[in-house]
Amino acid sequence: MKSDEMRIIQIPEISAIYYGLLQSGYDFYSIERSSEHVNALMKLTGKGTANDFFSGTKQKTCEVYPYWPRAFILEAATFFLNDSRTAYRDMEGLRRRIFSAGNITDRERDSGLWDWLEGFPEALRNVLADTGFSGYMEWEKKWIAGQNDACREELDMIRRCLETCTGRYDSPVKEIRICVNPIKCVYSSDYHLDGDRFVFTSGAFQAGSVIHEFLHHVVHPAVEAQKELILAKRPADETIDESYYQAGSDRGILNAFEEMAVRSLTEEVMRDEYPGDLETYIKTILDRNV
Repeated sequence: MKSDEMRIIQIPEISAIYYGLLQSGYDFYSIERSSEHVNALMKLTGKGTANDFFSGTKQKTCEVYPYWPRAFILEAATFFLNDSRTAYRDMEGLRRRIFSAGNITDRERDSGLWDWLEGFPEALRNVLADTGFSGYMEWEKKWIAGQNDACREELDMIRRCLETCTGRYDSPVKEIRICVNPIKCVYSSDYHLDGDRFVFTSGAFQAGSVIHEFLHHVVHPAVEAQKELILAKRPADETIDESYYQAGSDRGILNAFEEMAVRSLTEEVMRDEYPGDLETYIKTILDRNV
C-alpha cells in the first residue's frame, strides 16, 4: 500500500450524486450537523436544476435510510462509466458488483433498478455541467480543507493501521482514498474496490468507520470459507439491525455475521491489536455469539 500522507479528497462524480440528490429533496444532510453547515447547504438547495432521475434514488426497502441501496449503487456506478461519462464502459462489471453484494436483496436489484440506471450517465453529466454545482464544489473544497486540518492525527493513525492490515491480511489494496461528502448522511458509510484501490465514502469523517469499511473486504473471504459452519449455527446479535438478516435467508445470516465480525475486529485494530488468522478469528466470534 502506498505510504504517502493520507488525506480526505473530493471525487467530483460522488459530489455530483449528492448535489443532485440535494436538489431532489434529500434531507439527510441535516442530521448531526452544525446550524452553520445546515444553513450553507440550505442556501444551495434550488440553486441547481432538479432532476427526476435522482428522485428515483429514494425507495421503501430500508426504513432507517430510504436512500439505501440506490445511493450506494450510484456511487459504485461511477467506477464503471467511460471517461466522457456518456455511457457505461463495463455494465457487466457493475452487474457483477451489485449481484455479489450480500447486503442488497433481490428485490432491490430487480429489473426496475437496471432500467433506472440507464439514465445515470446523462443525469450525472447534467449535474457536472451545472453552474450551481460549480459553486457548490468551491464551498466543498474549503470544507474538506478544514476537515483535513482538523483530522490530521487521526488520518495518520488510519494510515498506520491499514498498512498493517494490508500486509497481515493479504489484501490486494495498494491505494486508499477517503472521500467525505458534506451532503451525505453522517451515518452512511460505504466502500468501493476499484482495481487495487480502496475508496471509502461517508458523510462524516470517523477513523473507526474508515477502518470498519476497509476490514469488510478482508473479513468477507474468511466468512465465505466458514459459511457452512456459520449457517449451521445461525448466530444472532440483537445489536445488528434486522435489515442485515434479510428475513433470515442464508445470505442474510452471512451478511449479518460478517458485520458482527467486522465490528469486533475494528475494535481490536483500533487498540493496535491484530489477530493472526482470520478464519480462526471467525470461529472465535462464532463461538461467542451462539
